[in-house]
Amino acid sequence: MRKSLILTCAWYLLIYSLILFLVYNTVSYFIYNRLNTAFPSMDNLLEYEDELSAETFSEIPLSHSSQCGFIVFDGDGRTVYATSRELSENINARDTELIPDYYGAVFYSVFKKINTAGQVYYYVYLNMMDEDTDTAQMVGSCMLDETYRIVSGDNLFGKDQLTKKEFGLLQGQYDENQDIEKYDYQTDEGEDRTVVLVSLQMNMENYDKMVNNANRLWIVAVPTVILIAAIEIVLIIRKIRQSIQPLNAAIESYRGQDHFQVEKESIPMEFQPTVDRFSELVSRLSAMQAEKEETYQENQRIIADISHDLKTPLTVIQGYSKALMEGRVPEEKREKYLETICSRAELAAGLLDSLFEYVKMDHPGYEPDRKEMDLGEFIREILAEKYSEMENRGFHMEVDIQESPVLFMADAKLFRRLLENLLGNGVKYNPPGTTIYVSLEEKGKQIVLTVADDGVGIPDSIGRQVFDPFITGSAARTSGEGTGLGLSIVKKIVELHGGTICLVQPPRKPFHTEFQMKWGRKG
Repeated sequence: MRKSLILTCAWYLLIYSLILFLVYNTVSYFIYNRLNTAFPSMDNLLEYEDELSAETFSEIPLSHSSQCGFIVFDGDGRTVYATSRELSENINARDTELIPDYYGAVFYSVFKKINTAGQVYYYVYLNMMDEDTDTAQMVGSCMLDETYRIVSGDNLFGKDQLTKKEFGLLQGQYDENQDIEKYDYQTDEGEDRTVVLVSLQMNMENYDKMVNNANRLWIVAVPTVILIAAIEIVLIIRKIRQSIQPLNAAIESYRGQDHFQVEKESIPMEFQPTVDRFSELVSRLSAMQAEKEETYQENQRIIADISHDLKTPLTVIQGYSKALMEGRVPEEKREKYLETICSRAELAAGLLDSLFEYVKMDHPGYEPDRKEMDLGEFIREILAEKYSEMENRGFHMEVDIQESPVLFMADAKLFRRLLENLLGNGVKYNPPGTTIYVSLEEKGKQIVLTVADDGVGIPDSIGRQVFDPFITGSAARTSGEGTGLGLSIVKKIVELHGGTICLVQPPRKPFHTEFQMKWGRKG
């Protein structure tokens, strides 16, 4: 029975896939655990309530975290334990009267107001939860000025003025980057204790730092994956070479003979149809192989680029959605998270729309809806629509369009897309203050449209490929904001109208980037 090459390779790939799966899940597990413990809360601390009651504080893992610390006071206000010297020096028992309670039985609400004179005031309300109705009842209030001095209302704090630190404690803030809360409990001996937890604040900046640090674990996994892939490739190549060696020998012998013959038992069963039909395919093999290789490479590049450009917004959507589902996002941050998810979804949708438009125009049967128009007037209208937007973003525009009509057979929708893509590129990849130039003129029997700018220019590394699909500058590719299809679509539109487009190199002064499009006078 002849062996199957596919089955052998499938076994290799299965083993490789299992190893990759193991590596991926191991790294993902460590990343998940790191992110899950990045923002400790009182809930996490109370998982060690037995250790708190027994006062074996050193056995609590949170006490060893650089992102979190806690301090414990006894019923007389003396410090029993602190995870750091800084906490013991900055927090005392008197501060606990202002720090929000974990169960929220008594808490303060603070609202900032600015009067018509521009003066800042803070309204502070002392609230107490009604156990019968499970609602908050206000039991006192006062108004503070911008120096945190009580100017009216109840004296809720036993003094007339708060410090900046005390005002922050009212709102559950230890500092600009850390939150604070307390919890009252009793030890195993029945003694009263108050534990105060200081933890890293859950915000976008801190979350991004944690994600970036956690993702560094993938750096460890990359060499392992590369090594496994190299071994897998060597094994597969070796097996393939062994399998096709009899066929290669038969091909070599065929050069000096009139017939093709190979021992069928010596090659895998998958090659048998190839052996049987080789004689009739020899004459066409070279041409077909070249065409197949070119198509394969182009498809692989496009697939890789689409995957890369979709990964950035989808990674953000995945991360933020997971944080929302797991309830790790404070209520006041939910709207911001949802807005970010929406914007990234729109970015991904925009990429797919551009890809669809590019593929549609690339179809051999596609024909633009061309109608005669005054191209100069049409361009003026579009530039007038864009002028305010570009000015608001800090860009300047210079326009030079001949006064006499420039009659041209064009698809208005496609030409609008052409101009929007070129103007959008000028705005997206240049800093504010850049001037964008647009000119239209008839030169002999040609219509010439030029769009240029005096911005940063296009790197030489991509200058020759600037119209290829998914070619962008490194900054655009890294940020996830460039699709790499804008100029490819522009080129398609120009060619569908019977014209040509080029990136002028070097550009004329004062331009740093110059695109020039030419059409016959009658389009």
